[in-house]
Amino acid sequence: MRLRSADISARKLGDETIVLSLARSRYFAITGVGRRVFELLTDERSLDELIEVIVDEYDVTTAVARRDIEAFVGRLRDAQLLA
Repeated sequence: MRLRSADISARKLGDETIVLSLARSRYFAITGVGRRVFELLTDERSLDELIEVIVDEYDVTTAVARRDIEAFVGRLRDAQLLA
């Protein structure tokens, strides 16, 4: 999975990443670890790859990372931000 880069514009502002969905004319604010997952999705990544990176970079168990990343990716899909 990866971001629909042609359909979105994103900028880092302080502790947030502000995302504009050009297709849906909606804004999203991403904070915390979600910013890192969003950044990782600029390239093609599997769910397992995302989990591996987050577990390596943050103090979190694989189970917690999987739960949270699945939920976050689900929200990105619902917002039609993934290709």
